[in-house]
Amino acid sequence: MRKVSGIDSSTDRKALPVFQILANFINGTIPISLSHCLKLEHIVFDNNKLTGHLPSELGQLSRLKLLDVSMNNLTGAIPSTFGNLSTLTILNIARTQMSGEIPNELGRLHNLVVLQLSENEFSGEIPFSIFNMSSLEFLSLTQNRLVGKLPANLGHSLPNIRGLYLARNGLEGPIPTSLSNASHIEFLDLTSNNFTGHIPLLGNLKHLVKLFLGGNSLSSTTELNFQLFDSLTNCTLLSEILLYSNQLAGKLPSSVANLSASLQEICFYDNFLTGSFPQGLEKYQNLVSLSIEKNSFKGKIPNSIGKLQKLERLMVNDNQFSGEIPDIFSNLTRLYQLYMGNNQLSGRIPMSLATCQQLKKLGLAHSGLNGSIPKQIFELPNLYFLQLANNSLIGSLPDRFGDLRQLEVMDISGNQLSGNIPNISQRFSKFAQSQHCKKQDNWLNTKVTGKSSSTVLNLSFNSLEGEVPKNGVFANISWDSLQGNYRLCAFDHVAAERLKVTTCVSKRKSNSPLVLKVTIPISAFIVLVCALCLVWALTIQNKRKTRNNETSSSEVKGLLPRLSYSEIQLATNGFATKNLIGKGAFGSVYRAVFNNGENDTHTTVAVKLRSSLLALALIIQELEFKALAMEFMSNGNLDKWLYPEDAECGLTLNLTQRLNIAIDVASALYYLHHDCDPPVVHCDLKPGNVLLDEDMTAHVGDFGLARFLSHDSSQNGSSTIGLKGSIGYIAPEYGLGGKASTSGDVYSFGILLLEMIIAKKPTDQMFQEGLSLNKFISEVHESKIFDIADPRLLKDNESLARSCSTSYSTDEDVSSKNKNNNNNIALRVEECVAEMVRVGLSCAASSSKDRFIIREALSKLQEIKRCFIGL
Repeated sequence: MRKVSGIDSSTDRKALPVFQILANFINGTIPISLSHCLKLEHIVFDNNKLTGHLPSELGQLSRLKLLDVSMNNLTGAIPSTFGNLSTLTILNIARTQMSGEIPNELGRLHNLVVLQLSENEFSGEIPFSIFNMSSLEFLSLTQNRLVGKLPANLGHSLPNIRGLYLARNGLEGPIPTSLSNASHIEFLDLTSNNFTGHIPLLGNLKHLVKLFLGGNSLSSTTELNFQLFDSLTNCTLLSEILLYSNQLAGKLPSSVANLSASLQEICFYDNFLTGSFPQGLEKYQNLVSLSIEKNSFKGKIPNSIGKLQKLERLMVNDNQFSGEIPDIFSNLTRLYQLYMGNNQLSGRIPMSLATCQQLKKLGLAHSGLNGSIPKQIFELPNLYFLQLANNSLIGSLPDRFGDLRQLEVMDISGNQLSGNIPNISQRFSKFAQSQHCKKQDNWLNTKVTGKSSSTVLNLSFNSLEGEVPKNGVFANISWDSLQGNYRLCAFDHVAAERLKVTTCVSKRKSNSPLVLKVTIPISAFIVLVCALCLVWALTIQNKRKTRNNETSSSEVKGLLPRLSYSEIQLATNGFATKNLIGKGAFGSVYRAVFNNGENDTHTTVAVKLRSSLLALALIIQELEFKALAMEFMSNGNLDKWLYPEDAECGLTLNLTQRLNIAIDVASALYYLHHDCDPPVVHCDLKPGNVLLDEDMTAHVGDFGLARFLSHDSSQNGSSTIGLKGSIGYIAPEYGLGGKASTSGDVYSFGILLLEMIIAKKPTDQMFQEGLSLNKFISEVHESKIFDIADPRLLKDNESLARSCSTSYSTDEDVSSKNKNNNNNIALRVEECVAEMVRVGLSCAASSSKDRFIIREALSKLQEIKRCFIGL
């Protein structure tokens, strides 16, 4: 590595006018002896590896016009002696590591044209003397730590300014209205500060090319928007306008479509803009990027967008656009990023998307789309991000799916897809390394190949069937990634237990034609005999219907033989009070212990005595006695865990357990609402009906009020049930005579989830005079959730903190690192609880139209578990 050598003081050196060493990777320090070269006019050291401070002695170079030490590793402050460089026109100290305050003495440089101090660590306020340098044409202080306000007369004191770059600092206050008098300005960049107030009218800036005001706290109204954009129509050279991440509100005027024809980028995302987005955008034939996401725009997506042939990025997601996606993509051949998700759209994915051969990112999630996914989407050669989650898409994935060699992220969860998952070939290399491949909440079935080595593959809540593959990602796949697929199996008993699926039944294959010749006739004969037997059985059954006093019993598969009343009476000690588990409006529940007769073993179950006949798991049915048998839940119900008799020494549930219970209950409701045909509505979800087994896995019980939804009814309606259920958990619409609905169950689940967080019953005395549990929680700021949360939730903090502290060696290390660790854990737990509260409130919304469906709630809870609990 070469270093800068010293400069001797000979006469020849003193006459040196230019000293230039650029882009040579020179290290060392800037020699003080340069100050001896009194005739120096240019010093250029940019793009090297110089260290140390700027020598204050350089302030003696009275003829110096250019000083450029940018892109080095210099430290320290700018010497105040630089204020003596009266002939200096360019001072460039950008992209070093210099710090301290900008010296006020620089304001004496009355010939300075360019002051470039960006990307350093300069702090404090900008000296007012800097803003009085009337000769300045370019002032760049971007990305420092500067604070304070801009002077009100800025536009008057810098009359020749052409480029003003103050982005990424901590500047605050209003943008001076006097800027409209800086008529020569071409580039105005004030992004990522803390500016407030309104955007001044800038119509006088005829030379304005780039207007960057994003990332502040600027506000507006509909009236102010009309004034601003009407004035900007005078800026005929404007090519980029960035107003993102402010607090702009109200509607946009039609003049938005009448700005400069030179516009290349429009960026209004992350504001509070409303109304329809203006039509007539076809004027902007040079537009490359249109970004208006995260607002509240309504109406239809403008058809005129389809005429912007140079468009490369189109982001209109997270708005309230409605209607079908316009078929506008035939001319957008340069488009490589398209986001339209989280709107209120309908209809199908347009076929014309297939013409966007440059498309790399496609996001259409949460948009209400239906129909099948066009197979041409899977033929786009450059696509590497595909997000189609939570729509109503149907059909199957085409075989061409494997041709997406660039694919890295794919999420097609929350749809109604079916059919096979095509093979993922080894050439599908980028997808194999992807961290995101989600197909959950669909109805995909049959085989999944094990060739992919994806680290995350989520296939939960589908209708997958068959053996779980053993290789690739499936070698270490967890139950979370497969849950909700009730027809999956595993040949390996260990894998079956780990994945909570059944063991596959092996099927022997025979290639012998002789076997076929024998089995086919025999099978035909058996079918004939079975048909005759069926006719005979139906005849006998019709005769038996007239016998009213005949007893019958049903056997619970794999659990109990046929039982009589006397056997159940014996197993419950004559229905002894000590065996009474609970009592409800539809019967009583007893603990029963049966002798299996083998090795003197016993089976413990819960027996529910019923006053009406149900065709579910019936153990015995006699003239005056009917009973149901269920697996005994050794840990009782959720109610006794949330409200133990001994609050200090009794039962406790930490945050992880509560989150798992919530997921278990949501999974049960998902099965009832989406996997049963017709769907089943529980109608009485509450802690007392959530039972916990020995592993603390939650089971939903007591279907005394359950209803089947008829096929010709919507998910929001069924037979009228009146005001049934438990007070506090009943959906508001039930109180108005509404019908049983899956949405009513979701409301009860939301109340249950919120109750689990604060350990307060919805019937608590504190909830009076119009105050309900969900309303009470909704009025608490997220940062204050822990003030009302059950203090037992914090037990997760203590256990996690202990587990994270054992690897440190010294007490001092343990103390300091545990402190940081505890802070991180507390923050993670707080975020987790806040996210759970959001889910609970979304489920317990007063209007059924505003509630999650249980599939959304389950998906959110699983995401919380993965992201915050880390399980």
